[in-house]
Amino acid sequence: MAREPMPNMAGANMSVDNPMRNLPPEAMKNLLKPDEEIAAMLVARLSAMSEQELRMLDTVITPEVAKVLMKLLPELQELIEAVGGGAAQQAPQAAQQAQQAAPQAAPPMGALGGMT
Repeated sequence: MAREPMPNMAGANMSVDNPMRNLPPEAMKNLLKPDEEIAAMLVARLSAMSEQELRMLDTVITPEVAKVLMKLLPELQELIEAVGGGAAQQAPQAAQQAQQAAPQAAPPMGALGGMT
């Protein structure tokens, strides 16, 4: 079965007309902060995944891909630290609240656990 051709992505980077450039520094800083509700949602979604799905995430999310994903979802950094044992040293507040919201959170070395 043939795939449809990829859409024209010219200009997708918005390098010329990037509206983010016009944001005040405080707004840009707030935009890049992790959100506790998003972190809780990510934990809940991970906890709903099967072991096979979690292993698949472990397989396909390389450290390089994880870095890019963390730019898109800064909540992943705290989640990765919590899953990988970083929480034992200094648990981020959002990760703690996310785990409380979804007590059946992802297994200790499940998806994203090898990224730390």
